[in-house]
Amino acid sequence: MFELDLDTAKNLSVGLIGGSVLFLLLVLKFAKSVVTKLLFIVVAVGVGYLGFTQRDDLNACAEKVRTLVASSGNVNDLTCRFFGQDISMSSINLP
Repeated sequence: MFELDLDTAKNLSVGLIGGSVLFLLLVLKFAKSVVTKLLFIVVAVGVGYLGFTQRDDLNACAEKVRTLVASSGNVNDLTCRFFGQDISMSSINLP
């Protein structure tokens, strides 16, 4: 099964945010109907918001993992979730 690490998940969320902005700009340029523009604006803002909140949650979880690892030293069984997928914390940068 496909396993994500922390850096890949962060890059994926930035890609989602950037992609939704690009999609929004294309829709605003080429869509003729106001209703279509509004519908796609809502979709693009929703995808961007989800990407941003998932990245924020992932950063908070990674900080919690850093704190736990600093106290106990074990990182093998610690995971965070990103859009329902478990993220491996084995590659986390420790202070």
